[in-house]
Amino acid sequence: MNSVRVPVAVLGALALGYGLLWLRPSPAAQAIGVGTACLLLVALACWWPVLRRFVPAVALLAAAGSLASTVLVRFEFPGGQPEPVGATGVWMLVESAALTLLVYVTVRWSERTAGTFAAFAPALATALVWQRFALEGSPIGVAAVSGAWLLPAAGAAFVAAYLRRLASGRRRAVQDARREQRLDLANDLHDFVAHDISEIVAQAQAGRIVFGADRPELAKLLERIETAGVRALGSMDRTLALLRDPGEAARTPVGGVDDLAALVERFNEGGGPRAVLDLRCAAAVPRETGAVAHRAVTEALTNVRRHAPTAATVSIELTEVDGSLLLRIEDDGRGAPKPSSRDSSGLGLAGMAERAESLGGHFEAGPREPEGWRITLRLPLHDNQIEGASP
Repeated sequence: MNSVRVPVAVLGALALGYGLLWLRPSPAAQAIGVGTACLLLVALACWWPVLRRFVPAVALLAAAGSLASTVLVRFEFPGGQPEPVGATGVWMLVESAALTLLVYVTVRWSERTAGTFAAFAPALATALVWQRFALEGSPIGVAAVSGAWLLPAAGAAFVAAYLRRLASGRRRAVQDARREQRLDLANDLHDFVAHDISEIVAQAQAGRIVFGADRPELAKLLERIETAGVRALGSMDRTLALLRDPGEAARTPVGGVDDLAALVERFNEGGGPRAVLDLRCAAAVPRETGAVAHRAVTEALTNVRRHAPTAATVSIELTEVDGSLLLRIEDDGRGAPKPSSRDSSGLGLAGMAERAESLGGHFEAGPREPEGWRITLRLPLHDNQIEGASP
């Protein structure tokens, strides 16, 4: 755009000088020249990016000047000017072109949709500019001529609206792609990296329990490793909160019921508590339901490594009860941690509860007797139940 500003400004100045030299010294004619000059200069200024946010106001002001010029000429020549005099005809075309340019700029660059309605004003002025000159004919003929003068402005508005829609679509596509990248990164961090760090913390906790009494130096080292791991998990939780959209509860599914066996096997390879999977559901599980169940098991196993170093066994039971999928996860960790300690990030258990409710299910998590932790998840097994529960 910078490369065309200078030649366009020079052409505008030459056109302005030409019109002022050849217009007759009539007050109304001078009003035409001044109004047209202002329209042209404002139209040129609208191309400067710094003035784009003022485009609707500029369009209204320019249209007001043009309509005022038309009224003044009709007042001085009640029957219209006999014919375009001198440069007046040239100025009429220049003014129409400037108004058409303003229509395009207003529709294309208005920051708000309501601002595009300001383009109607210069379009109306374009349709009426010819009435400064005498034209005999019926009302239908007058309307036809006004419509013909309006066609360039209508075409400019159509092209501008089309280009604006294309640009808006490109911006939305870029935003959606970035959002998907953020969610994918957050999912990978939570499902894989956080799981591995939790495994390191669990190994350090187990080593401190087993060897701490006999080797205090090793116990201190393992305690520092555990502290660093917990701190890393906290930092990751804060990073996840930044990567996810506010209130984001849904996520891209990473697995289903058929993937639970592989998930449990991977958990057991890390040592520490041993997970036992009991699958007793022969019914077909909807994709959304399976994804939430897989997500709940992943969250539960991660929390066991992070918060239950004394646990020896984690039982995972998946059954069908009254047309619903019932998932129960229990560990035997000693002590009863506070509920908040099992979900410090606000992105795990809280998100599962929200997702379960959105599918028409129910989610509970809390301490169990005599010791340990229990998670209970009930989800519908039929697609029509899920569709009926969705907002």
